[in-house]
Amino acid sequence: MSNEEFKKRFLSFHSLIYRISCRILENGDDADDITQEVYIKLWEQRNNLGNIRNDEAFVVTLTKNLSIDWLRKNHRKTTSVVDNKDIRCENREEERMDARDELSNLMKCMSALPKTQQEVIRLRHFADLSIREIAEATRQTETNIRQLLSRARRTMKEKLNRNGNEQQ
Repeated sequence: MSNEEFKKRFLSFHSLIYRISCRILENGDDADDITQEVYIKLWEQRNNLGNIRNDEAFVVTLTKNLSIDWLRKNHRKTTSVVDNKDIRCENREEERMDARDELSNLMKCMSALPKTQQEVIRLRHFADLSIREIAEATRQTETNIRQLLSRARRTMKEKLNRNGNEQQ
């Protein structure tokens, strides 16, 4: 694939790549790094990309996978932490700790889901993709995506309710 072909096929996805990685990582600098990494991977594999039927779906999946790999590798949580200098009283600190605990419980529940349900939850709620976009990216029907989301949410809600009752 020539340089011009590559630009024509993939350069237009820059903002999409950045937006997805920023939603997953919740950090603009890290999203810039992932965006660059996506283009490096695409460029390295440019001669093997001829069989791709849907460039956008491929780029979305690659971006999602690289972002999730980055999170795993760096053991970072997908949360933005309030700077300590902005905390003016102990109540805010306590609220922050509660929010962290809730996020931790949520992430534990999410990690217990089957991989397909985890994937659609991340794409829907972290990458902010529509049902249609998720269906295209995962090559599944929109009905199946809705069903996976519903099951995942129901399972997580039950686990969170169960955990909440156990702690009281």
